Amino acid sequence: MVCRTCGKKGDHWTSKCPYKDLAPAPDSLDRPPTSDGPPTLGGGGASKGSYVAPRLRAGAVQDAGHDMKRRNDENSVRVTNLSEDTREPDVLELFRTFGPVSRVYVAVDQRTGSSRGFGFVNFVHREDAEKAISKLNGYGYDNLILHVEWATPRPS
Repeated sequence: MVCRTCGKKGDHWTSKCPYKDLAPAPDSLDRPPTSDGPPTLGGGGASKGSYVAPRLRAGAVQDAGHDMKRRNDENSVRVTNLSEDTREPDVLELFRTFGPVSRVYVAVDQRTGSSRGFGFVNFVHREDAEKAISKLNGYGYDNLILHVEWATPRPS
């Protein structure tokens, strides 16, 4: 094994190098990475030890997060007056009887972990969302009366 601090073969590991308090050997900075040493992060033309963001690294897909900004609010339904015990699987079970659901989100309080009383359901088809609104608005669920309506689109 070669010590990464001093670059010498010996009976010590990098963490136990007796030379670690001294300046590193000048040839150890300019050496290309070997199979013994750790791989560098930058890959391409970045200098050794400099940080390169994942989206700028070699082989990264340039528009990876582009679709995340454009969520389909067209078939999104907002449901309010949920109990504190309600979780996403409960809401999915209730709404999937009207058609295929692509996404369920129940807002949860970060401190307590309990439901904040509202959530969103995205349907694959708009007709299924219309059916869910007409049937579940005013529906008694978990000792509360649900209020189900079209979700207002996010401001851009």
